[in-house]
Amino acid sequence: MSLLWMEYESEFEHLVEASYARESRAKAEYFNSLSERARKIIYRDTRYNIDYLYTAYVLDDKKIMNTYAVWLYELMAGIHKKRFSREQTREYVIFHLEAIKQSIPDVVSIEKQQKLQEIMEEAQQSIREYTPSEDPKKDSEYEKEIEEYMNCLFQKDTKKAIGLIRKYVDQGIDLDDIYVEILSESMKRVGELWHTAEITVDTEHYCTSVTQMAMAQMYDLLFDGERKNKTILSVCPGMELHEMGARIVTDLFENHGWDSIFLGAAVPVDYILDSVRENHPDLVTLSVSMPQHLMDCEQAVREIKQEFPDIKVAVGGKAFESTDDIWKNWPVDIYSKDARELLTRAEELCA
Repeated sequence: MSLLWMEYESEFEHLVEASYARESRAKAEYFNSLSERARKIIYRDTRYNIDYLYTAYVLDDKKIMNTYAVWLYELMAGIHKKRFSREQTREYVIFHLEAIKQSIPDVVSIEKQQKLQEIMEEAQQSIREYTPSEDPKKDSEYEKEIEEYMNCLFQKDTKKAIGLIRKYVDQGIDLDDIYVEILSESMKRVGELWHTAEITVDTEHYCTSVTQMAMAQMYDLLFDGERKNKTILSVCPGMELHEMGARIVTDLFENHGWDSIFLGAAVPVDYILDSVRENHPDLVTLSVSMPQHLMDCEQAVREIKQEFPDIKVAVGGKAFESTDDIWKNWPVDIYSKDARELLTRAEELCA
C-alpha cells in the first residue's frame, strides 16, 4: 500500500472520521480491548478504504473498489488465519465496509450519496461472491532460476542473490529474460507471498532492494548495443511509490538501443511536464501500481498529449488491471501489461 495519504474533498475527509467512529461505537467492547497502536491501524485502514472509494467515484469505475474489496479480504484472511476462519474474516471485512456505507449520508452531499452507496454495495457483494481459486501451477521456462534466486532472498543472502544474477548472464541467459522472466516474475511472487501473509513487509522491501541492486550491476551491459537515437522518459506519476516496473521497462529499452530518462517514483504532474518540455522524448511511459494514482496518471497523459500531440504516450502497471480498461478513454498510444510487448509496439510507432 502507498505510504502517502491522498488529498481529496473535505467530505471524504469527514467520511474517514465518521466511518471510524461508527465502527468503534458498534464494536465498543472490542475497540476498548485494543491497544492504541491497533486502533491507529484500523483508522489507517479506514482511510485506505476511502482512498479507493474516492478513486472509484471520481473515475466512475466500480471495478476499482470491487477488486480492492476482494484484495482486502484476502489480505485479512492471511493475516488472521490462525485466529479466525475465512468466513469470520469475510463477515468482518463486509462489516468494516458497512460502516463506511452507513456513514455516507451523514457527511456527504446528497447528490453524491447514491453513487457512493452503490459502489460500496457492489464491493460488499464482490466479497460475498468471491471464491478463492487454486494457485495455478508455476511453469516458467526459468522455474529453477526463479526458485534459486528467491531462496537466496528469503535466506537474506544478499551477496549470493546478486551473484546468481551475474551467473545467469555468464551462462548466456538473454538479458531481457533475466529482467522479465526471472527478476520481474520473482518480485511478482514475492508480492503474492506478502499479500497472503507468508512473508512480512520488511522481507518484501528487502527483496525489492536486493533486486534493484542486482539490476544495477548489469548497467554496463545495457549500453553495449548500437544506439537508435530514440529516447524514452519513464516515470511513476503523482504519489506512486512502486517504481520496479518502470525501472524494468526503462532498462529493457536501454538494452535495445534507446536512451532513457528515468524520473523514478512519486513525481508530480507539473514536474513530469517540465521534463517532457526539456527533453522532448520520443516516448513517455507512465507506470501505476496503486489505483489511487490513476487520476494523476490521466492528468499527465492528457496534458502531455495536449501540449505535445506528436510524442507517443504509453501507460501500464498493475493498477490498470483493476479497472474496466479505463485507459481506453484516455489519449494513450499504447497500453501493455508486458514490458517486451511495450518495446515491440513502441519501436513500431516510433520507427
